[in-house]
Amino acid sequence: MVRPARFEVTAAPAGAPAQLSVAGELDMKTAEVLAAHVERQLRTPVGALKLDLGELTFMDSSGLRLLIELYDRSRRDGWRLTLVLPRHEPAAIVLRATGADAALPFEPGAGP
Repeated sequence: MVRPARFEVTAAPAGAPAQLSVAGELDMKTAEVLAAHVERQLRTPVGALKLDLGELTFMDSSGLRLLIELYDRSRRDGWRLTLVLPRHEPAAIVLRATGADAALPFEPGAGP
């Protein structure tokens, strides 16, 4: 039996800087959900978007691909993307193994 993955995206309150906090497992099923949340945030002009990945417990290459696409899009469209490193090792390993932790715009500081 396959258990459903826990996944939750929470947006910052209206009027606050654009931020999405992501918890659970970011994989091929949930990357589309996060992409939809990002699209909703970007419908109104934003100068910056922060993705707080601190509570991710797992991330696969689908999640990594989404982060790379968002970074490329932010540079192309002129808004700033900021990422917060996952605190859980299984989510951070794909970032370290690929060098994405250094190549993408992660805030300095916390991580596993």
